[in-house]
This record gives sequence, C-alpha cells and structure tokens, in this order.
Amino acid sequence: MTHLFKRSVLLRLMAVLLTLTAPALSGCKDDNSSEDAANRVAEYKVIDDGLIQAYLTRHNITQGTGVNQYQRLTDASNDGLYLVTLENGPGTTNIINGNRAEIKYVGRFLRATNETTVFDNSTENGIPCGCLSVLVGAGQVIKGWDEGLLKMKKGDRKLLLIPSYLAYGQAGSPGSIPGDEPLVFDMTVLDAR
Repeated sequence: MTHLFKRSVLLRLMAVLLTLTAPALSGCKDDNSSEDAANRVAEYKVIDDGLIQAYLTRHNITQGTGVNQYQRLTDASNDGLYLVTLENGPGTTNIINGNRAEIKYVGRFLRATNETTVFDNSTENGIPCGCLSVLVGAGQVIKGWDEGLLKMKKGDRKLLLIPSYLAYGQAGSPGSIPGDEPLVFDMTVLDAR
C-alpha cells in the first residue's frame, strides 16, 4: 500500500510539473517561429532589393532627389522602400499620419517577366474621381503605401517600389498577387487634408 501511495504522489507531482512547464516549452516553439519569420524577412529584403535595383537599372533611373531619380528609405519602419519622383506637386508640406489622402494609382508587378501586368488601379473602382481615399497611418492599406505617403505632398506623382515585406508578404493576396512579390505603384496625390 505504501508503495502505491508513493507512486500516486510521484505521478501527481509529475503531472503538476508538466502542467507548469508546458507553457514555457511551447513558448520556445513560438520564439523559433518568430525567429524563422524574422530570418525570412531578412532573406527577402536582400532578394527584393536586388529585384528593385534591377528594375531601376532597366529603366535608367539613378539615385538623387530630382525628377526621375530615386531615393531609398532606410528607417526601421520603411527600410527597402524606394521612391522615384515623377512630378513635384504644388503642396508645401508632407502628408502626416491622420491625414486623409485621395490617391490615383496603378499597381504593377516589379519583376522583368511581368512588369507590364497591371493587377490593380484606382480608375476601375467606380468612384467618379477614379481615386482612392485613404486615412494615412491607419493600416487601411499596405505598409509600403502608408510609409511612402509620408514622403509625399499634394500634387506629387511618384513611383513606389515596394519590397514584399512592406506589401503583401509571404501570403500575397490570393487570386491577384503571389507571395513574396515586390510591387510598383504609380501614385498621384490628388488631395491631402
């Protein structure tokens, strides 16, 4: 009987220990998953940057701050996003988070094999202005848009060359945009307030 009692106590103790350590052990898996995700983003930042550089080379776009020149953003929130100025608008101040911006845009793929393919544009959305109204910084659009709009003023027209992690990421947008796909948006800010 004493032997059964000791065995019962030992089993209960093991059950309690497993109950207490299970969340910690499962947390290790989450750490590995988040580490794997971070490694994947880092890998695709390099791949996407190479694809964006190839796009710039194909189109003879050079670095600078003038018209038909690009700027590469390097802040932690927008690292790898490129902006090409096509036209400078009459606006005097950059858009800020919380502004409502009316945008006319055409979205294309960036890779040489499909860069002429339009996957989305504002003129087909049924709104008379042929534009999209966006609350900047509210997460209504992909991160590359929110970050790129902060570098634009009313009337500006820019190409946004967006790495996949600032676009639709690994998942893509089913039916229209594959995963890990860098994108190009030709965007004009019609109004910002």
